[in-house]
Amino acid sequence: MNVSGLRVAFFPCLSVQLVIKAAIKAKMNPLPAQSKGGSYLVLTSDDIQVQDFCVTAYGFHYFTFPSIVGYTLPYSWVGNSERMCPSLCAYPFAILDYVRGAVKPLKSPNGEVGVDAMISVIVHEMAEMATDPSVNVWYASSDPADPVEIADLCIGKYGGGGVLGYIGEVRQDANGVVFNVYGIRRRFLIQWVWSYVADDCVGP
Repeated sequence: MNVSGLRVAFFPCLSVQLVIKAAIKAKMNPLPAQSKGGSYLVLTSDDIQVQDFCVTAYGFHYFTFPSIVGYTLPYSWVGNSERMCPSLCAYPFAILDYVRGAVKPLKSPNGEVGVDAMISVIVHEMAEMATDPSVNVWYASSDPADPVEIADLCIGKYGGGGVLGYIGEVRQDANGVVFNVYGIRRRFLIQWVWSYVADDCVGP
């Protein structure tokens, strides 16, 4: 559902819960409210500001409040950072200014830094939403108010041998484009996530 028409109503900072509420309660083609087994993914374009975007978050997952939406529904939000803060949110396709000389950004698989970075964050948030939908089920930190979830444990790792500052062993084509997943006429670079079975980060 495209809710770009709601932009003015939420200016200057968009509320994800209000977007979901508007989508569920729309008079024409409302989205279903599946309180059991349902979830929502909200994606925002590169000109939309969401609370904490480009400050502490480029994506997150949570659940809606019955007092706002009418239901408790798990959701994830991911923003396109290409215009506002690619150096903060589009790693490894964009690099922080203070390490630009030492580290070079990698070529994104589809030539769109913001969207290619979003794909990996979508996988990150969906994996955590599936394993920790109420943000109180599975986390590795000692503080439930600041959980470290299965994708948080593997941030920046996209291949075997990955460590902080090195994404790991990934495929690279003749043009220098990096990727680790084949799609339909597309390629993607997807962050790995933690596996309890392997006791390590694993990926495609």
